[in-house]
Amino acid sequence: MLALAGCGRAGAGEGGPTVPVVVSAPVSSEPWVARSIEGGARLAVEEINEAGGLDLQGGKRRLELVVLDHGSSPATALANAREAVRRKAAVLLTDGTGVASTADVTGPAQIPTFILFQGGRNLINPQRWPHVFRLAPADAIMTRRLADYIAPANPKVALLSDDTDYGEQGREALRDAFEIDEVEVVSEHVIPRAARDLAPQVLQARRAGANRVVVWAGAATVAATVEAVHQAGWDVEVLAGQTAEDPLVRQRLAAHPEWMRSLKFVSSRITAEVGPKPFEAFRKRYEDLLGTDKVGVEQDGRDVIQPPDWAMYPYDALKLVAEAVDQVNTLGQPMLDTLNGGASIIGANGDQRSYNAEYHEGISPTDTYIAGFDGFVFGPVDDDPLAGLLHPVDQLD
Repeated sequence: MLALAGCGRAGAGEGGPTVPVVVSAPVSSEPWVARSIEGGARLAVEEINEAGGLDLQGGKRRLELVVLDHGSSPATALANAREAVRRKAAVLLTDGTGVASTADVTGPAQIPTFILFQGGRNLINPQRWPHVFRLAPADAIMTRRLADYIAPANPKVALLSDDTDYGEQGREALRDAFEIDEVEVVSEHVIPRAARDLAPQVLQARRAGANRVVVWAGAATVAATVEAVHQAGWDVEVLAGQTAEDPLVRQRLAAHPEWMRSLKFVSSRITAEVGPKPFEAFRKRYEDLLGTDKVGVEQDGRDVIQPPDWAMYPYDALKLVAEAVDQVNTLGQPMLDTLNGGASIIGANGDQRSYNAEYHEGISPTDTYIAGFDGFVFGPVDDDPLAGLLHPVDQLD
């Protein structure tokens, strides 16, 4: 069944019929991921509408944001894609759930589909799906960065992943990265998504001689891993994917801020070579419209704030679509051809965003970094060459 969550009317109303922008996200299952996609899209819709809307043949058309919850179900994601086709949406924005099926629905309708979170290598195939683009770091990029970071220490790794699409895709990429860097995996476990007690898996990893724990899973599993490690009295570093910055991790570990120091994660950088000013300007516009996103924990008597880093991607995706429409004044195939061969923007953090017909990845390998926690605040680590060049981002209210 189709589930609607916060079905927005941003820009609907005056000026005639609107053009839908459809978000298909895990609203009920991964709220932080969904909020990032919806929030970035909402800001872009507001700004495009303030400028008059999309410049289409026949005049300007305002955008309408429609948010659909797929609850991490590929079947529901497919239903959401059919709804986007029924509504004649300009674009479908998704975390990536069910893309292998939804792409076969949005393709014939010539609806560009942007993956804004998941990094699995099989989700992007420009020859098969010339309308599917990724504006998020690929797993192959992030896992190689993580492997390169730990490889000099010749670690013995315990690999934990969950049984979601995100976990399965990440596990495959980690195996490849560890093989290239000759990182030894001494223990490996696939965790059911609903699992909360990981003491048995952590005990087996410790007995196997692991001195690093790498977990690629949803935020709840990342939190459960850190909790199990510390409850066992095991002094070991835990490394994860981008889900480690999900506020849920810090909420689950709120009673033990000292445990957070054992957790590091790989993600895409927030600020770019040009410095922090572009992101700071984007962040101000975002928070002026939507407010600050409080994590739900305090540090030094102040509220910890989640920066809208992942909200940059849906924002940039819609601005790129608007740029393509401005060049051809229509939706459908002409707009897709322009996305595949010429449309370019400067993104929210100052990085350039563009694609070509052969390459549909939107994040460069040089744009990933390793982050760590100081209490409940995260930032670039000191011992990673790229991370050391990045600017810290304020996270205290």
